[in-house]
Amino acid sequence: MEGEHGTSDVKFLIGRNAGKSAVIAAFIATHVATMAGLWFDGARLPKFDFNNLNGYLVLGLSYGFANPAINFVVGGVIHYTSGIIWGVIFALIFHPALGRFVKPLHALTPVNNFIKGVIWGAVLWIISSAFWMPLLIGPLFQPINVGVGPFLTSFGPYGIQALFTNLFWHTIYGVNLGLLFSPTPAGGSRGTWRSSSGVGVR
Repeated sequence: MEGEHGTSDVKFLIGRNAGKSAVIAAFIATHVATMAGLWFDGARLPKFDFNNLNGYLVLGLSYGFANPAINFVVGGVIHYTSGIIWGVIFALIFHPALGRFVKPLHALTPVNNFIKGVIWGAVLWIISSAFWMPLLIGPLFQPINVGVGPFLTSFGPYGIQALFTNLFWHTIYGVNLGLLFSPTPAGGSRGTWRSSSGVGVR
């Protein structure tokens, strides 16, 4: 694999190539965001338990409630796999493409990698809020009156607050992904970064 993320001209913070770095970074980012979501209710925000939610979607509410451990594990495998897939898409497609189309983000710098991660988190928030939550989670919880309206405008007693909590969750994911998947020019030390003008800066 050559080019912006090619092994011949780029180094990675973790992993020896773009693919391996993407998988590791995405796994860690998913885990950090998942753990944060489980503690949201401590800050009086909607609790985002994507492990159990995915389990309920696959196994059904009745089975999931009756077998919480199995539901959590099955949903967790699905959730983490999804997080890794989205991370690989970010690393191999979105990250280099955004650098080509938005010239100020072309340089491989920590700031640009961070910005790309934040933008990707916002993209996933829109996908989640517009499609995944209202079309899948909404109908799932209709029998117990936990409504999820269009674009996540209703979620139990939280209402539109859940929309911004969902943004918070995906921002955490995007920030960690952008910081961990951090390609750098291979020609210099990790302390030297390429500016947008191509001049090495520290």
